[in-house]
Amino acid sequence: MSIIYQSKHKITRFPRVVSTSSHSDKKNIIVRPPPKSFANALTTSQFTNGEKPDYELAIKQHNQYVETFKKLGLNVIILEAEEEFPDCCFVEDQALIVDNHVFFPIPGALSRRGEQKSIIETITPFMKSIHWCKEPGKIDGGDVVRVGDIFYIGKSKRSDDEGISQFQDFLTKLNFESYIVKVPDYSLHLTTLCSSPNSNLLLIPESCKNDLKFQNLPTSVEIITIPDDETYGCNTIGIENKVIISEGYPSVKNILIEKGLEIIELPMSEFRAVDGSLTCLSLFYQ
Repeated sequence: MSIIYQSKHKITRFPRVVSTSSHSDKKNIIVRPPPKSFANALTTSQFTNGEKPDYELAIKQHNQYVETFKKLGLNVIILEAEEEFPDCCFVEDQALIVDNHVFFPIPGALSRRGEQKSIIETITPFMKSIHWCKEPGKIDGGDVVRVGDIFYIGKSKRSDDEGISQFQDFLTKLNFESYIVKVPDYSLHLTTLCSSPNSNLLLIPESCKNDLKFQNLPTSVEIITIPDDETYGCNTIGIENKVIISEGYPSVKNILIEKGLEIIELPMSEFRAVDGSLTCLSLFYQ
């Protein structure tokens, strides 16, 4: 059964203060390599049978990830790994940056709440305004998908009504629309199931086409369904006319090539083992 959560914030359409693409304004990127404790990272085992990630291989894959963004001309800021936080490489969850305004969430997993300190110290000087989630709300960055100038927020095990409402208040003040999408119980985050590699495309798994409802999606946006056995490949990162995808997902690759996009493939097996995807490993700002 399809479930749509309609936000009280959705009804007002404001004139845009800014009209920047969520895909062409990536100039700076914050990353953090996995710690040696990475094998203890949280996982639902959605994409594996419980296999533990290989630390050395994860480091190699993360280095390839970092080098890719350097070659694309982005300024890469690399934070130090924090051994006490096995999930610390997944920096996306620790800050929600919208056109250089930041909302610092309260992560849904208690074990991850200490990861934020170094990220706050790093990005705060570059932000136009700073906002904080307040208890009892909780929300993860991995539950937010931006499609053009509309934000879709996943209600999941990690993001609740209160946290989402606070983030929507933040977006409303910036003159953005936002809508809530119920994330299936088997999935960790909304970004586990979908991404928008550019402002005109939205990738989702075939089995989710009736369950993930994106309200008021512009008619210019094409929803592309991907075979369920390539669900993991639905998570992508767009940089202008290039799209970074995970290695080993031919349907995703071929469809995006047909759309005239240049593809960059990266190995992600060790992050996949703990539900981590491409977007999980980075924070972008202008």
